[in-house]
Amino acid sequence: MIEPRVMGLDLAAEQSGVALPDDTTVAIKAKKVSGTRTLADDQARMDHVEASFSHLLAVYRPNLLVVEDYAAHAKGAGLHRLAEIGGNIRLACWRADVPIALVNLTHVKIYATGNGAATKSQMATSAQGRAGLVFPTEDECDAWWMRAMGCDWLGQPIVKVPEAQRDVLQRVKGWPEATW
Repeated sequence: MIEPRVMGLDLAAEQSGVALPDDTTVAIKAKKVSGTRTLADDQARMDHVEASFSHLLAVYRPNLLVVEDYAAHAKGAGLHRLAEIGGNIRLACWRADVPIALVNLTHVKIYATGNGAATKSQMATSAQGRAGLVFPTEDECDAWWMRAMGCDWLGQPIVKVPEAQRDVLQRVKGWPEATW
């Protein structure tokens, strides 16, 4: 059996965190062309994030990406930018033949802390307490927790969490079939 290579992605319009299969994390900062929000800025942002992420897919060749699903209650211009970037990420995964698991943010928080309303600092505190890890950005921390969920789902946990928190894995509706 081939060992799973899981990536986690905390997608955001301004900066996205990526947890890589080699246990490192990176942040992809959105590129700004001008000081105003224009169509050209949005296109440059989408191009930069997609190109950076496609490069990571080519280098690390994951066989699963775990990414936060869109928030059903979110609205506004930020959501539109996020959806456009998310569409590019999904297309890049499709082109690279990388299955995607869409995970609800509440499920990530429950897995990490036991609390579906946990704050970013509580997520970071849990990562430090359970795995001894401190991340450069909150986005990288969230991406690491998504990667941890994917690894656990595939039987290769990278962190030990209480069984009550682990149970949330069964509530994720977006786990793809294993392809390795």
